[in-house]
Amino acid sequence: MFGLTFEKLFLVAVIAGFLLGPSRLPGYARKLAHGVRSIRDFVDTTRAEAEQEMGVTLRRSEWESIDLRQYDPRRIVRDALNETITPNSAAPPADALLIEASAVRPGQKYLVTGTSSHPRRILIASLPEDDPRRIAAEVDSVPREPVGTVEIA
Repeated sequence: MFGLTFEKLFLVAVIAGFLLGPSRLPGYARKLAHGVRSIRDFVDTTRAEAEQEMGVTLRRSEWESIDLRQYDPRRIVRDALNETITPNSAAPPADALLIEASAVRPGQKYLVTGTSSHPRRILIASLPEDDPRRIAAEVDSVPREPVGTVEIA
């Protein structure tokens, strides 16, 4: 606690014994014990009130059992992007088309827009033929030949 070892505490007690004297030392020890008890009681009552108001236990052992990595934003976005939507036979036709269009198929290319916290995937094939984003994606997907060659002798 606070980097204090038993040896350091013993040294502080010996110095206090010399400074205060043997007659006043027991009274100060009682005051110190009373102060430590009151701080411990304050912490316990504050923790109990917080647990009661929040409805959540604040014990370290119970918090260590929770996997906090599930709240990592990168993991949430990755799972959302890798999520596949299965068609539902009870869905209306318009919803079925949306579900089919949003299904992830190997080899498809998507345009990712939006912010990093709220990415949006747009299927490039669903964009109009004259859309500049589709034209740019198709141009970027075509392999380019080198413009010029340089001979090294």
